[in-house]
Amino acid sequence: MNCAYHPDREVRGICSHCGRPVCAECLVDLSGQPFCKPCLAARMREPVREINGLVRFVLSLAPGVGHFYMGFFNRGMQLFLMTLAGAVLLNLLFPGLLGLYIPAAICFSIFDAREIHLRLNQGLDVEDRGFVDLKALPHQFGRREAGIALVAVGALALWRVITTDVLEWIFGPRYWEVQRAVNGFTLGILAVGLGVWLLVRPGRGGHV
Repeated sequence: MNCAYHPDREVRGICSHCGRPVCAECLVDLSGQPFCKPCLAARMREPVREINGLVRFVLSLAPGVGHFYMGFFNRGMQLFLMTLAGAVLLNLLFPGLLGLYIPAAICFSIFDAREIHLRLNQGLDVEDRGFVDLKALPHQFGRREAGIALVAVGALALWRVITTDVLEWIFGPRYWEVQRAVNGFTLGILAVGLGVWLLVRPGRGGHV
């Protein structure tokens, strides 16, 4: 393979922006990321948008909003919708976990937005990439995957009914003590069973 700008010279790298192969003369390393000189020159001419760190932090307290502020609408929208869907699902199935879920989602939003901001300040090219490739989703998500998802949601819903409504009807106001024991015992059994299955099942290429 030869340089896109000098056909008589060997390639020394691939531009991270345009994807063209370039020689040593055309290759420029910027904070560990390779650029060709034309792309780097065009990038330097682009107006740099000032991002206020304090504003970004405050807006990131609402998952996804800090990403909107920095112009990452795809990633921000996915983070916002995933956080909202997770909160609704937990509220229906395991309301007690909302106290852990919401702070975790906020912390992830803050640190993810901060990481993007740092990369932008370093002059790196940051793609507005979501957590899920929506274009490939119809090809990856078929009837089998949909069936697994429905079984999982149904099992969680039934488990909530059993460990909340049924136990409260049987044991009265102190049902939560039994609920905690049942949940802990069940989780432990599932973890041990899954671990044993992974250890004893035949692996591929000598690996589990």
